[in-house]
Amino acid sequence: MLVDDESVSLPGAAERALLVLLLLSPGRIVPATTLIDRLWSESALPADPVNALQIRVSKLRRALRDVDPDLITRERTGYRINVDPSAIDAEAFVTQLRQARTAAAHGDYTAQHLQAYDDALALWRGQALADFAEEHWALAEAARLTELRLAALSERAQVALGLGRHREVVTDLEPVVAADPTLESLAGQLMTALYRSGRQADALEVYTRTRTMLDENLGLEPSTALRSLHERVLRQDPALGGDGDSALLAPAPVMAPTRQRRDRAPQAPGTLALTPKPLIGRDDQLSSLDALLTDQRLVSLVGPGGAGKTTLALAAAAAAAHQFSHGAVGVRLAPVSDPGQVPVAFADALGVPLDGGAADRDIQDRLTRFLTSRNLLLLVDNCEHVVDAAASVIEDILARCPDVTVITTSREALAVPAELQVLVGPLDTAPENAGPDQVLTYPANQLFTERARMVRPGMVLDEQDALAVARITRALDGLPLAVELAAARIASMSPTEIAERLNHRFALLTSGSRTAETRQQTLRATVDWSYALLEPGEQAVFDGLSVFRGGWTLAAAEAVLSDEGMAYGAVLDTLGRLVERSLVVVDPGRTTRYRMLETLREYAAERLEARNDDMTRRQRHADYFRRFTQDAEMDLRGHGQRDALVRLRAEQPNIRAALAWLSSPAGDIDAALSMAGALGLFWHFGRHLEGREALARLLAPGTGSEQAKAHALQAVSIVERPRACLVHPSPRCAETAEQSLTLFEDLGDASRAALSQVLLAVEGVTGAHPERSGQLLRHAQHQFSADDDPWGQAVIGFVRMETALKAGHQDVAIPTGRAAAAAFRELDDPWGLSAILYHLGWGLRQFGRYPEAARTLEEAIDVATSAGLYNTVQWALADLGVTHLHQGHPGQARDMFARASAASEHIGDGAGTVLATYGHALMAQVDGDWAQARLQNTTALEGFRTLGTPVPQGLALAGLARCDEADGDLDAAQDGYRGVLDLSHQVGEPSLTATALEGLARVASALGDTHKTQTLLTQAADVRETRSRPAPPHEQRDLAPFLQASATSAADRAP
Repeated sequence: MLVDDESVSLPGAAERALLVLLLLSPGRIVPATTLIDRLWSESALPADPVNALQIRVSKLRRALRDVDPDLITRERTGYRINVDPSAIDAEAFVTQLRQARTAAAHGDYTAQHLQAYDDALALWRGQALADFAEEHWALAEAARLTELRLAALSERAQVALGLGRHREVVTDLEPVVAADPTLESLAGQLMTALYRSGRQADALEVYTRTRTMLDENLGLEPSTALRSLHERVLRQDPALGGDGDSALLAPAPVMAPTRQRRDRAPQAPGTLALTPKPLIGRDDQLSSLDALLTDQRLVSLVGPGGAGKTTLALAAAAAAAHQFSHGAVGVRLAPVSDPGQVPVAFADALGVPLDGGAADRDIQDRLTRFLTSRNLLLLVDNCEHVVDAAASVIEDILARCPDVTVITTSREALAVPAELQVLVGPLDTAPENAGPDQVLTYPANQLFTERARMVRPGMVLDEQDALAVARITRALDGLPLAVELAAARIASMSPTEIAERLNHRFALLTSGSRTAETRQQTLRATVDWSYALLEPGEQAVFDGLSVFRGGWTLAAAEAVLSDEGMAYGAVLDTLGRLVERSLVVVDPGRTTRYRMLETLREYAAERLEARNDDMTRRQRHADYFRRFTQDAEMDLRGHGQRDALVRLRAEQPNIRAALAWLSSPAGDIDAALSMAGALGLFWHFGRHLEGREALARLLAPGTGSEQAKAHALQAVSIVERPRACLVHPSPRCAETAEQSLTLFEDLGDASRAALSQVLLAVEGVTGAHPERSGQLLRHAQHQFSADDDPWGQAVIGFVRMETALKAGHQDVAIPTGRAAAAAFRELDDPWGLSAILYHLGWGLRQFGRYPEAARTLEEAIDVATSAGLYNTVQWALADLGVTHLHQGHPGQARDMFARASAASEHIGDGAGTVLATYGHALMAQVDGDWAQARLQNTTALEGFRTLGTPVPQGLALAGLARCDEADGDLDAAQDGYRGVLDLSHQVGEPSLTATALEGLARVASALGDTHKTQTLLTQAADVRETRSRPAPPHEQRDLAPFLQASATSAADRAP
């Protein structure tokens, strides 16, 4: 750091990290919770993180005291660095880049425009945040700054090309593109500069490097613009040499490929990435679709298999996405074999939480409520094999979600009202009388050439080759998939040889009308031909791959398809050859996945059945994924949780298919029940609705071994938890936990019995049967210790904390909760950590410890937000709003309630909105605005009843009774408070009990019953004292006159 051009040393890496975090938000408050989360994200959190942060701030302030004693100040719940943003290189760079862009926006470049970019780029002195390259918090900011630098380099190159300074561009860009050839815009500018500098061969070499890197590392093709530039360099297009052509290479807004890279986050198995392949020959149809999607709510692309419906739909969705405030989302139905799973596929793709946080149990209803407030374009691909189920879901969405537009692909129409059908036919082919120079003007021939060059880079067609390509595409009716399969053979045959091979096979199909049926026969014959060229072993692997749904990994393919006598690596080698022949698609990622186009998967499935191998492969597929889920079960209870969740989510279509097979007459019900039992915790982590449905179906017949049934019953006790929380009691959960415990104990399975003991002990949270609950937890703790199971111990801590919170035992609840939170933090378990922090924050608020509650709830929100646990986020935000209100900060409370309402959009159950409504009711009550309080409480009460949340219902009922009291309707107020008192006894929440008793005391006082008033106030005071439930400030205000009168009366009666 420089101060007046003098270097200032800082005490250590920890203080430098703190300084950088503050400098990234100059002049703005950075919450203390954010700093704690980022500074200690890579190591164990201190026992008192707030104090640890204060110590670190103090050290930094001492180091900077001579610079400015007020440089870093404490502001409310965070810290601010008081520095002019222009003094920070990163901020100055962004500002200067913006100015350079504005100056150069209208073209007519000058040397001054170039200098503006040079001044901005001169601020770079190495990699962004290089000292913190291993810190998670620095990655996103470093990536943003790096992208801006690359954008600046590209824009500077654009100006330099316009000024004819080609060699200067070569000098600037060669090292950048050599380091990362996937930067296509920069690669294109470098190619142009090299070509204009007389280095055509070097320009072509840049293209080859980029194409190879995109293909091998990302499984992608170069963009249309870069491929077009490559063609122009090859044919030495005269227009390319002029300075005026530089606009063709205008830099992309984001320089790194926007297509997904190998290190991207795993994509949900039902989701279509809206990054289409370059479209060939569909420009008019794409333009038409763009217009249709502005006026029509349902557009169906209908056509034969292999016609390119998906590619066209992806391009249309990507082009139209900007018209919708929530963008476009794609749903793949190809992996779905059971029509009943269609709503689940929609929910997966859209990110609809399927947790049990709300009272609803219907996935389709949750889906439509999630979409009600969204404005988006929904692409639904491959509807034909589940057309009725898809039509039902889509019709429901269109009826209930007015701002959702749907585009589908299918071999048959949905037959839904208002459906607009668009026929997708083959690509145009060159007529027989077309000359060699005309062949590549037809899209089917362009597609063949593009795909062939992916196999043989740099391939140049002579006249005979061009005419052969025309014959090939005519024989294939211009069907894109058939053309691509034929082009894949260019590695071993010339176009003429391919044409001759095809000529005989298609003799019966190349004359007569080209009906849809005939075109489908053409595609079938093409697949037959590609299949016949495979070796027998390759055919067997190709056929066997059809048992997978939604794709597969190499490990899965080897487990299911390897046979005795197969050489090591045979499946891998065969997969590689199938990819080369366009029979299998690669989906790059942290773990490479493979998949088949649905047309080819159906063909392979037919072949597998014909060779009488389908039953064997399906059984091996089911066995593999049963073991897969069982292996993941324990990983979910430790440091491997995050990776296990990624693996399980990626394999959902295969897991569902395996469960369906195992529960079929040909399967194994024991294996199905065991597999479902192993999935219990996974379903608890956000998929309660699916788990409940699957477990109910499997357990309904009552068959299966005791061990298998015990495992499944234990899973029921997990996924049926009210509001999706493990420590919420439930008669159904208690029943199934008891049943599983008895079975496990009879079987001598002490380890599994321990978890059932904990699940059963949850019933003691309300104070019921404390001796039994305590004994169950002690037995479980002993077993978890023997098994070295820290997750089990943490869950026990959670149950004990919740029990102590309800009982009002602060001295037990708080240290127990903090210890359990530390255990979940050590396990890197965001689900457990966010849940226990939320419950602890709620308890601290009940105890009247508002500053501690606010800090704990803020951390719960941060943890839950980072893990995408929006159900926890919305509840914690609402509780934080109430906490701020109790602290006398209505503005902050209002902000929290607004955020809670916004968070509910991620869930679909509307809980955040209902909680915000209650928050506004409470604010009105504090202000004495009884009409507004009544309106908001009435709405909130209806919402809480829909959600099935009794304690919040009691709060809203109490609010309405207080409104009746303020309006002088004492009978209604008395009835209302009695209702709250009854409810409080049912749910065991002492704060409701105290509030109800105090309300009844005020009513009794207004009716002149002094003795009853005193009795009720004494009862309420006893509850608040013994259960640690001090009245919040507004209730203390309401009670003050009565307590004063009671104290005066007592003094008067004293001797």
